[in-house]
Amino acid sequence: MKLSRDAMLAIQEIKNLEFSDPNITITNGYVVGVAYNRIKNKQVDWNKVATSNIPGVSNNPSSDIKSVKTTLNLEQNILDGIKEIQNSFFSIFNLKRVHKAYVVKMILFAAILDYNNLL
Repeated sequence: MKLSRDAMLAIQEIKNLEFSDPNITITNGYVVGVAYNRIKNKQVDWNKVATSNIPGVSNNPSSDIKSVKTTLNLEQNILDGIKEIQNSFFSIFNLKRVHKAYVVKMILFAAILDYNNLL
């Protein structure tokens, strides 16, 4: 899966928010799991997430972080949850196709907003 620069910045931000160390050695899949578990039982306004300024991501000038092609190792329940969110995006955003990488990015963004009490 190719994760965008914004998704990679979001992973770094969650590492910082959750573990106080953006350079901690954990997998990207683990961070996605942390983000998913943080928001899975919350009522998320995905339109708000899509249009929000994401702290630590939206205005980050860092050129060190780039998009990356990666394999995410995720637990089955997290994969199922991502698929459920992906299916809901068809009607929420009135789309015919939604890539999993976009859903992962939105989950990361929602978690960051939640950490900052903005969700």
